[in-house]
Amino acid sequence: MSASPIPREIFRAYDIRGLALGADALLTPDLAIRVALAFAELVDSAERVVVGGDHRPSTPALQQAAIAGLLDAGLDVVDIGRAPSPLVYWSTALLTQERPTAGLVVTASHNRAEDNGIKLLHTDAMPLSPGEIQAVADRVASGVSAGERQGERSLWSPRPAYVRSLADSFGLRRPLRVAIDPGNGVATVTAGAALRGIGCEVIAINDDPEEPEPPHPADPQHAANVAELARFVSDSGADLGFAFDGDGDRLGLVDGRGRRAGPDQVLALLAQDWLSGHPRALIHVDVKTSRAVIDHIEGLGGRAVFGPVGHSLGKYAMRDGGIDFGGEASTHYFYRLDDPPHYSDDAVRTACRIAQIASGTALEPLLDSIPRYPISPEVKIACADDRKHDVAARIAEEAQGRWPTNEIDGARIDLSEQAEGSWCVIRASNTTPYLTVLVEGRDDSGYVIAQRIAAEILEGAGLDPTPLINQPPLA
Repeated sequence: MSASPIPREIFRAYDIRGLALGADALLTPDLAIRVALAFAELVDSAERVVVGGDHRPSTPALQQAAIAGLLDAGLDVVDIGRAPSPLVYWSTALLTQERPTAGLVVTASHNRAEDNGIKLLHTDAMPLSPGEIQAVADRVASGVSAGERQGERSLWSPRPAYVRSLADSFGLRRPLRVAIDPGNGVATVTAGAALRGIGCEVIAINDDPEEPEPPHPADPQHAANVAELARFVSDSGADLGFAFDGDGDRLGLVDGRGRRAGPDQVLALLAQDWLSGHPRALIHVDVKTSRAVIDHIEGLGGRAVFGPVGHSLGKYAMRDGGIDFGGEASTHYFYRLDDPPHYSDDAVRTACRIAQIASGTALEPLLDSIPRYPISPEVKIACADDRKHDVAARIAEEAQGRWPTNEIDGARIDLSEQAEGSWCVIRASNTTPYLTVLVEGRDDSGYVIAQRIAAEILEGAGLDPTPLINQPPLA
């Protein structure tokens, strides 16, 4: 296909993502074909590609277009139909043991229904790096062409084998009644089946992909999106509840009292569990992680290692640092798995592990034992896409001269000299035209100090700090 202009803005740091419905659609079936052809050139060691997709209205056309492009490039395709992203990761890693197999997922995760996207995977199920995604864009823009060989397409349902693998890995010490809310997303394919497979009784809301969108987005990072599940857990007498995002790689937790556990609490709980079997282990955390989690990890003899924000960057940081478990504030929880070998942020696997923990020890006291400090949500400060990274870099450079500053992703600034345990992070969003800011203190006065200093930094950079100034800590 000849060279033609492309919407470069949808080729992002972690994946390709943008508007996919209507006359103004940026991600079209034609572009999906060209992306697949370019991807085939980039992963030249692959002989075939696992392709799956979510439940969005635009997914079937985009998925079939991507398959057509891969076949035209001469790659064989294993079409697994509707599938959560982690199931594509698992399938890619499993099939690579027989024959080099890459992966492609059509999904926009928790984005609005009219958006869609494409995730691309190497033969080890690692996502393409930001630079490699831009290389795909460059190839698409310069023109791509079909190969000499036409690939072959086959159909496969990996769910039975996947569910069996989880049943073999996790078992319950006592029966549990578990509530789930997949948000009518593609986690409906695996979540209920996997939890039943390990011995749970499962009750569900928003578990029908043919139904309209539920009353809330499928995005468990935000408390409002888990409120319906929390009420359902309380009303039904369930032992715990799990909320999933649109493509099944992020997890929210509700305990048996109907209380939502914050993402940092869940990470601390899982880190505690990991350290019980792996003393003094390194734990990957992103730069938005609460100091409460870090204190908890260090109190248990582990060491928290900061990494950049984002599921793909987190996996690379873990691989490069020899780290086997980690998580981030967006409700991704990561594992290095041996069977099949790959790194995965599989929300269903994590739900099975938490259910196993809860079957032996009550979750509520465990969660209550984890410290909680006053912390803000992510605050968005408007900053144009073509400026945000430069502004964030200048802020990091200036902060380095005044405070201890971690520059692995923007600036995580240690403000302990002003108030013990206080910090802020200011970084460029990889997906939106904003800087994102968090502040935390060990107490309310420390929060106010961190908030004031972060606002002054933003104002000094010519940005409006009003959204941060008006932000109380999370309840």
